[in-house]
Amino acid sequence: DENWISVDDGFGGHSPIAPQAVDALVATGYRTACDPMMWTPTSKTRKFMTENGLRFDDIPTPAPLEEEGGRGDSSCLVWSGKFPHKHHGHDLPVIRSQGVVNMSPENLVDLLMDSTRVKSYNVSSTGRQDELILSDGTNLDTCPFSGQRKKKLTGVVIQGAKIVNGAAVGFAEESDNDQSDDEDDEATEFTSSKERRKSQFVGVTKLVRSTNKVPMRKSLEYVTLLHCRALTDEQGGNGYIIVGRACTPAEDEEKGSKEVQRAEILLNVHIIRRLREKKSKDGTRKK
Repeated sequence: DENWISVDDGFGGHSPIAPQAVDALVATGYRTACDPMMWTPTSKTRKFMTENGLRFDDIPTPAPLEEEGGRGDSSCLVWSGKFPHKHHGHDLPVIRSQGVVNMSPENLVDLLMDSTRVKSYNVSSTGRQDELILSDGTNLDTCPFSGQRKKKLTGVVIQGAKIVNGAAVGFAEESDNDQSDDEDDEATEFTSSKERRKSQFVGVTKLVRSTNKVPMRKSLEYVTLLHCRALTDEQGGNGYIIVGRACTPAEDEEKGSKEVQRAEILLNVHIIRRLREKKSKDGTRKK
């Protein structure tokens, strides 16, 4: 069975149900990628994880680190799987892969979300265009696609308390010296968080049309709902998630093309996490 919804209102904006649909898509994508019961590792992946004492739910599961994670790096962990449900697309093949990319999460998100840069990493692509921008992510506080939900503060707040994630904390009495030390620590943390850039594509939701040229076949054309947001604390934080879902524009049903073959990728998920750096004894940083 299939249920269809409209993600746009026909006037360049999103439909009322679109934000909820995208929330559900993100939840489904993350749950699918992280479900150990769904995935079977390849023999190479199983061997690597066994030799290194790794579990599926290690976050993040380290990929082979022999190489630098550059363009020519073919070292990655691979699983195949099947959807546990019987809904539309349950019989399609599903692949999960994981590896180390030698760039910051922000730069990687920018690369994947920027339609003008697709040809730099997809050699079979003949181009990707943004057909409709449902959300540009410029104001995350009011953006219905940001995934951010402000918690309401209730109850009595003692004077001098600090509001953190909707809760009042830090209202115990402190000496002047303790307060001075805490203020210095907080300033340092605040400055360091400010220095870390957030991807410009957080909250962006758009419909894109891409075309791939496959040898000895017609060009394959995909129309995809593409969305990016930051990982929540419940999802481990410290990164981003990009989800894609095949869409069918109404006008495409009314016209056909003999030179282009329609194709669908029902679900596409990128979970991009920052690898924490560790200081070695000599003071250098290592991943």
